[in-house]
Amino acid sequence: MVALHIAGLPVEEVLLAAVAAASPLIALVGWELSARIKRLKAWVRRRPPVAAPPPEPP
Repeated sequence: MVALHIAGLPVEEVLLAAVAAASPLIALVGWELSARIKRLKAWVRRRPPVAAPPPEPP
């Protein structure tokens, strides 16, 4: 099988370098998403329960 090359480098090495460079940003995005989900869950728990509408008269 012929190896693919980009600018003289094997594709696997280019992809590995790209993933290694992007991993801190990926971790920060995951951290931010988990923090936002936790805040949303806390906000939902803090909200007062919605009162049921009164029953309609017959």
